[in-house]
Amino acid sequence: MPELKIPGMLIIDTPGHESFSNLRSRGSSLCDMAILVVDIMHGLEQQTIESLNLLKSRRTPFIIALNKIDRLYEWKVMNKVPVEEALKKQKKITRDEFEDRSKQTILQIAENGLNAKLFYDNPDFKTYISVVPVSGISGDGMADLLSLACDLSQKMLGPQLVFKNVLEAMVMEVKAIHGLGTLLTLS
Repeated sequence: MPELKIPGMLIIDTPGHESFSNLRSRGSSLCDMAILVVDIMHGLEQQTIESLNLLKSRRTPFIIALNKIDRLYEWKVMNKVPVEEALKKQKKITRDEFEDRSKQTILQIAENGLNAKLFYDNPDFKTYISVVPVSGISGDGMADLLSLACDLSQKMLGPQLVFKNVLEAMVMEVKAIHGLGTLLTLS
């Protein structure tokens, strides 16, 4: 991995539940790069397709985190090694289930007009969306995901990522809360 020269990263987590469509739309309009989380057990759901379309329409570079690999049959946690290596060390039945489910998700992505490959098989990040197998519970693949996000940010966004002494913010959400008054969520 090349030396990182980006000044930092702000990560905004927008809710995945389908009722938060407006918040996802506002969040996607703010971001320079995105990580789209897809559940390996369910593939692309309606709100995932909505997010995918928002990112495509705004031409936002993104990575897909193929989450919940720890739920694959007999998955053995190996969060201290690269996920490609962890996959190779799993039992055959676990590897086979991963292959089936990841190929199904990649097919669903193709059905939505995008090319995708597992990040370690991706020959060109500008042609293919990188898919990184991860587990938010065990931490498997998270180092790979963060490393790829930093590397792609540096390559694709380079000079526009600079430190500024002036704060820029955008209102994400406004709520009136009884007893507290008006609450603003800023980004």
